[in-house]
Amino acid sequence: MSDMNENMQVGTGLSNAEEIGAKLFELRDYTPIPLILLLLFLGEPNVGSATLGVLVIVFGELFRIYAVSFIGSVSRTRNTSTTGGNLISEGPFGWVRNPLYVGNFFITLGVAVFTGVIWLVIATAVLFAAQYYYIVKYEEHLLTEKFGAEYIEYKSKVPAWVPAKFPDLNTMDWPVTFSPALKSEKRTLTAIIAMLIALVVIS
Repeated sequence: MSDMNENMQVGTGLSNAEEIGAKLFELRDYTPIPLILLLLFLGEPNVGSATLGVLVIVFGELFRIYAVSFIGSVSRTRNTSTTGGNLISEGPFGWVRNPLYVGNFFITLGVAVFTGVIWLVIATAVLFAAQYYYIVKYEEHLLTEKFGAEYIEYKSKVPAWVPAKFPDLNTMDWPVTFSPALKSEKRTLTAIIAMLIALVVIS
């Protein structure tokens, strides 16, 4: 599932959870700010936590790049009412329905691990799960409206977050090229580097 359109209008017939998700979706660039401030000013990184945190971040970003290489530029679209022309089910989208958000989770968790403060790691995981539970509810409403039975069948077969079984490396789908994905991820990579530098300097 893509990081869909930031300005998409809320459709009719939304449940309470989907309405909350729609609002959080609109605010998703701002909701992490309080958490970021906590991580920056309460972090106590050490060599061990920093090393482990960076490894978790790298895993998350590599997973994002792999996912973006299948979904393409729609993952960053800002055009209204855009969810992509086709339902993507190849690559990591065949393992979980939200691979971009799985990548985001590990990136965010890795930053928290970097701080070396256990309660910040737990708080980060809980807050991320709460926010994206609602956002995914909203997105899945939109995808069901757009793709209908095709998405309902896909949803019944592919788990939202944790693969039913891990893929065989010998049969994994690979994109023709990673170049467009790497180009698309420049902003994410820049944000990660800036955050890590800030953690080191402030802490």
